[in-house]
Amino acid sequence: MGYGIAGRACSRRAKGGLRALLGKAPDANEVGDRLERLARRMFKRQVIDASAKRVTLGLHPAASPVRLVVLPDGDLEVSAETSRIGPGYHSEILARLAPVLEELEYVWADASDPEVEMTEWLAAELAAGARSIAMPADRTFRVDAAVATPMGPRDAAWRDAVIADPRRGADAFAWWDRGPGREVRSRALLAMAFDVPWREPLDEDERALLERVDDDLTAARRADRELALPYPEWAELLDCLGRDDEHAARVRKRAGDATPALGYRRCLMEVELSGGWSLELGGGFVGRWDDDGARWVASDGDRVVEFESLTGHASDSAQLLPVAPQVHPVIERIHDGDRYGRAEAFDDDGVHFVYGLVAEAPHVAILTCRGAVSDEPWALATWRSLRRSVA
Repeated sequence: MGYGIAGRACSRRAKGGLRALLGKAPDANEVGDRLERLARRMFKRQVIDASAKRVTLGLHPAASPVRLVVLPDGDLEVSAETSRIGPGYHSEILARLAPVLEELEYVWADASDPEVEMTEWLAAELAAGARSIAMPADRTFRVDAAVATPMGPRDAAWRDAVIADPRRGADAFAWWDRGPGREVRSRALLAMAFDVPWREPLDEDERALLERVDDDLTAARRADRELALPYPEWAELLDCLGRDDEHAARVRKRAGDATPALGYRRCLMEVELSGGWSLELGGGFVGRWDDDGARWVASDGDRVVEFESLTGHASDSAQLLPVAPQVHPVIERIHDGDRYGRAEAFDDDGVHFVYGLVAEAPHVAILTCRGAVSDEPWALATWRSLRRSVA
């Protein structure tokens, strides 16, 4: 679990006793009705859903929703995970909710300093041995580093420095403080960290993503000329878009000779597949299951991977593998405990195919990689990465 808002707000008015004679606190139904109307008026399209019992808001594309729940006693319970974005986002939520609470005549039951508390939370996580901080739960990146943070991998020296002085961990967050350009910069940074594939876009959705990042970075620079921006990555993104105009030239000049680093999709991803299988694949690949869910296909624009799995009847992997007869020349074999594999290669119409099987009785994975002849080492490495989970 990450750090975030887990707060309670209550009416300034007393719920009972002598003070209630001066004006009793509203009941849950009244609070819920007013909260729903206020949320729709103040947050408009950022309202995901709203009722007299709960309001859900989407305030940042890289964050989970903010939830406001009306409790039976009329208090408000507010929850939001903010550690992936940073203390600036935490403070922004509180500032955005302040007018709502003011109109309801509500106050927070307690107060906090998100910059201090979030960095102390980070230091405590690192001291406890955490190697992944506020990373997406639905994707696993293979990173050779002591710690993976939303703003990139960090080494052991950084970890030790943050444990000793939590404020040294500020660079792990995309949105540190409130101010002009901070929100749009955080959107761009987190999209670059987790979503940008760092190659030419394959479709209009990917092109729109890259263009949104460019727009956000441009808006951030316009809002604050002194704001630190990832110019090397920005220049690379414009290269992916094929931009060669004055705007791209200015960004490239600011980037200089610095090497782009931000972006987990530069790394290998561990992809969970059917039958308990997983494989490692470059972050530039985009995959989907076919209509009946039997076959998974992924591509990075130049190479294609196809995966299928099945369950056989043999209890011995060595006996299970030959059930699929060899058709093409075998270029490599696997024998690792109960794991047996065979890879064949052939060419067809100018495309180089590597067809590989891996058996862990009674389970079989079938992988087909398509590309150029020079892609054969990549295809074999992808095939070798096929594993079944222990569970």
